[in-house]
Amino acid sequence: MVFNGFKAKLLFRLLLLVAIIVLTVFVLYRTDWYMTAFCLFLLVLFQLYDMLYFVERTNRDISSFLEAIKHSDFTQRFAAEGANSSFRDLYSSFNEISESFQRVKTEKQAHYHYLQTIIEQVGTGILTFNEEGEVQLVNHVVKELLRVPHLRNIHALERLSPELVYALWHTKHNEKSLITVTQEQDQLLLNVHVTELYSRGQLLRIVTLQNIQSELEEQELQTWQKVIRVLTHEIMNSVTPVISLTSTVAGLLESEVIAKQAAGEPIEEEVLEDMQAGLQTIERRSAGMLHFVKDYRRLMRLPVSELRPVKVRELLQNVRRLLQPDMQTQHISLKLYLPEENLAIQADAEQLEQVLINLIKNGMEACEAAEKPCVEVLAYIPEQEKNRVRIDVTDNGAGIPEDVRDKIFIPFYTTKKQGSGIGLSLSKQIIRQHGGSIRVNSQPGGPTVFSLQLKAITE
Repeated sequence: MVFNGFKAKLLFRLLLLVAIIVLTVFVLYRTDWYMTAFCLFLLVLFQLYDMLYFVERTNRDISSFLEAIKHSDFTQRFAAEGANSSFRDLYSSFNEISESFQRVKTEKQAHYHYLQTIIEQVGTGILTFNEEGEVQLVNHVVKELLRVPHLRNIHALERLSPELVYALWHTKHNEKSLITVTQEQDQLLLNVHVTELYSRGQLLRIVTLQNIQSELEEQELQTWQKVIRVLTHEIMNSVTPVISLTSTVAGLLESEVIAKQAAGEPIEEEVLEDMQAGLQTIERRSAGMLHFVKDYRRLMRLPVSELRPVKVRELLQNVRRLLQPDMQTQHISLKLYLPEENLAIQADAEQLEQVLINLIKNGMEACEAAEKPCVEVLAYIPEQEKNRVRIDVTDNGAGIPEDVRDKIFIPFYTTKKQGSGIGLSLSKQIIRQHGGSIRVNSQPGGPTVFSLQLKAITE
């Protein structure tokens, strides 16, 4: 409709121009009205200018409109109200088209921000990148997991973990990979799930990253608790009757000896002594096994942690007062690097003290053969995690062999001659109840660092 109006107005101007030219020619050749012919000639020039201006103005407006569309500038408006009838419809159409594009753009932006908000709220890391490795989208979970403030290309992750980058590139569509990533003293077990998608002729890889280390540890702990529950139940059911029966047999034997002595019958004292010694040994070992099983039942009966605000500085000072006499007796140096006064965590003070005492005593035993045995305790807030408190217990001992390091938190496992194998396992369970984690970093030759991570109280 707009085009038809433009064509009609252009045709009208063209016909008018032709008519004036014909009239001018007629006046020149048929009359001697030279002044009239000159005026008609000026009118022809004016009509030519008007027609060219009409066409050029339309071209300029169309070009301006298309340029605005090209650069997604939908704020430009054409004054349709003040324009003449030749351009009013055209400008109105331009404005309507701009408003339609503006609505589409606004809806698209609103939908994008809506999806972006959802992605940021998801507890799983989401990462998308193209065939060149350029990152299209990354949420805050990925940045926190990998501790990268910005990520423009996945090749930047090579310095963190080449295995992770390889998994991002080579994990097939709709398949998963498990990748272990070590960051300072933390270890992440990442579940990498990849989906491929073609968008506008470009292949995109959509990756979800989830740290399943804590879930795996929780499942491992529950499995050990089930095993211990079954073992302790079966052992106690078997050992208790043995103890009772041994005690009964020993009593009967003693009664029989007394009876024979009263009757004056001969008794082979050596045989009796062997029988009594054997029965006593059975009873003693059975009682020892029963006590052993009761100790391990503590792994299943750990009291629920009563979390209260605890100042880290006071906690460490209490631990130092408790251990200072032993440290002085064994000539081991204990260095505490105390944090600021107001640094606090939600914790069960007694349970957390027990964990720290256990770790420091382990450090004392590990470094007692060192030239200058020393155990250091440092509490601080990591730069990457402002809402966490880390407590490092470091000893200058010989370190933990690699084949032992992965087993030290397993119940019953110990390398000490007199160890029970439940100290570190119990400590790990306590820290889990606090919503934290415990990690170990050690190399042959030392040092060894046990790190506790707990939630800080933020004001």
